[in-house]
Amino acid sequence: MSRVALENHLQRVAQDTGRRATVAFFDLDRTLIAGYSIVAMARERIRSGLTRGDIKDSSAILAALLQQQRSTKSGESRLAYHRLVKLLSKGLKGISEDSMRRLGEQAYSNSIARTLYSEAIALVEAHRQAGHRLVIVTAATRYQVDPIARVLGVDEVCCTGLEVSDGRFTGQTLAPLCFGEGKVLAARRVCKQHGASLKGSWFYSDSSDDLPLLRAVGKPVAVNPSAKLAAQAEERAWPQLQFATRGNASLESVARTLLTLQTVGTATAVSAVGNRLGLTGGARASTLTRLLGDIGSGFAGLDIELQGAEHLAMREPAVFIFNHQSMLDAMVLAHVLKRDVVGICKKEMADNPLMGALLRQVDTIFVDREETNQAATLKKALAVLRDQRSILIAPEGTRSTLGEIQPFKHGAFYLAKKASVPVVPIVLHNVKDALPNGGLLIKPTTIRVTIMDPLHPAKMGGVRQACEQMEQAYSRVLGASPVASLPAAYRNTAQAG
Repeated sequence: MSRVALENHLQRVAQDTGRRATVAFFDLDRTLIAGYSIVAMARERIRSGLTRGDIKDSSAILAALLQQQRSTKSGESRLAYHRLVKLLSKGLKGISEDSMRRLGEQAYSNSIARTLYSEAIALVEAHRQAGHRLVIVTAATRYQVDPIARVLGVDEVCCTGLEVSDGRFTGQTLAPLCFGEGKVLAARRVCKQHGASLKGSWFYSDSSDDLPLLRAVGKPVAVNPSAKLAAQAEERAWPQLQFATRGNASLESVARTLLTLQTVGTATAVSAVGNRLGLTGGARASTLTRLLGDIGSGFAGLDIELQGAEHLAMREPAVFIFNHQSMLDAMVLAHVLKRDVVGICKKEMADNPLMGALLRQVDTIFVDREETNQAATLKKALAVLRDQRSILIAPEGTRSTLGEIQPFKHGAFYLAKKASVPVVPIVLHNVKDALPNGGLLIKPTTIRVTIMDPLHPAKMGGVRQACEQMEQAYSRVLGASPVASLPAAYRNTAQAG
């Protein structure tokens, strides 16, 4: 068998630190992301109206998309991909290049971002740490790939070019298309420019269409391989990696999502009844914890892998902090904490059709992020702590795409010091794998959670210093190794053969 576990492969990458320049080439579609970026781009074009404006044009695009998807499922050659690229290029005639750049950013935000494989992110980071030059080589256009390359920190992109004149597309592609032998030409050019060799380079791909470059490099790796590529990889003893953290919707995902939504609705109704019966916030929170945390996470298929549970044994109030990754964070935290906790979140969540009603039932404190004076919010939070209830807050100002830590704000540490209660840090490693930002369907996942040592007020020092040190601690835990943020089920997906 040539299938290898991701962790073993990352160790092999880490050892490739010779003196000569090394290039790591990555295909894009079904290698770094699940599915095809051109499909997301075409859908965005149709949604935005950026076609020639007639039904015939939109119908042709839809037909080509369906043909592309059929070809993908059947494992046939991606000739349909060629046809789709040329069709879309012709349909761009007269459209400004700037509008396509904007469309690419929209396609990334609306669709592609949530299809990035966590394993691929770890793989790219391992090559970066080894000092390799990172290059995406793809038949996709720059407008599809640039947002992904920027987020991943890739050094260079080789892609299919579209002809532009006076800032507008002519409707023609530039030869050669970065496909098949065209990828070999692009890779040779990169190696020559940076003093590297193809024999010393890596290439990751899912498709037999990339066999020319896979045969040309010295370190070929099949990722999520098609049947034809898997057979070739087996015959040539090439490593094979199978990424599982992204994928198409399954009947199980749909069923689990519906059951989870039903649980949230039930929890909201139960809380409302408790409110009418005069139950305290703490009693309602206990009921919600059982429904949302235990039953809800069970329906969602979330298996919680908890490290540092002993730090939750304290019964006194605390300020719990966490890194925000997904709409499922609340469910994971309810399962982990199993106690009466009042959350602090942005006011927009109050109007969220899924969670808004539930959050309002349990005394959630909503914050207007545009408001410069947060004295009223701090006053409410201090009253909660003095009432022997705990506070839950995400100190990051924004949520990142890849899950890396964003700058911490000081509010949580100020509250803890003012109320003389500890800060208890909760690190969420991979909740986004179960439901990425913008995702609609829940995927059963093993969620890794780390509870770090509590920070007590007497040892906190200055608020600003404590905030900065905690931010660094989160970054260390999440970045302990390129594979550290992956759950055990994915770290050991396959045995080394």
